Amino acid sequence: MPAGKRKKRIRKHVIADLSFHHVAYRVVKCGFTIEATRSDYGYDGSIFTYNRRGEVENGTIFFQLKATDHIARYKKRTAFSFPIEKRDVDLWKEEPFPVYLILFDTASEVAYWLYFQAYLEINGVTAAMMSKPSLPVRMNAAQIVDVTSVRAWRGHKAKVLANIGLISHA
Repeated sequence: MPAGKRKKRIRKHVIADLSFHHVAYRVVKCGFTIEATRSDYGYDGSIFTYNRRGEVENGTIFFQLKATDHIARYKKRTAFSFPIEKRDVDLWKEEPFPVYLILFDTASEVAYWLYFQAYLEINGVTAAMMSKPSLPVRMNAAQIVDVTSVRAWRGHKAKVLANIGLISHA
């Protein structure tokens, strides 16, 4: 086959995989499982949690990954300012289970996270209020993805489940 006729694996694909596996390692260390989304329509994957007896727990944790070789372009002192599209704001705001935005820095191999719905609620943001196609969200540089943070995400999910109340499917 002549050179240049095959599909290529580009840097964007490599750093996307690096970010997923970085998060997956921490999730699995907690005894949880992680699933990649086959078709990305706003979520790169979901995390399923288990109790101390290994029994699956209700609900899921969603995440969206953003990986970069150029973290400095987003750095603002002790935080990162990262743009999120209006359509993602609309989707994630209405999601009943927690959604985490994860920004992965390929150079340092560190990932930062933001509990997206909490961010929107604290800042009083809705997609309907947005006049621009994207929203710059402020991600705290101290919120690093590690085993402790993954366990905290499980706690956020448990809090959501406790607040859902009585569900009737009849």
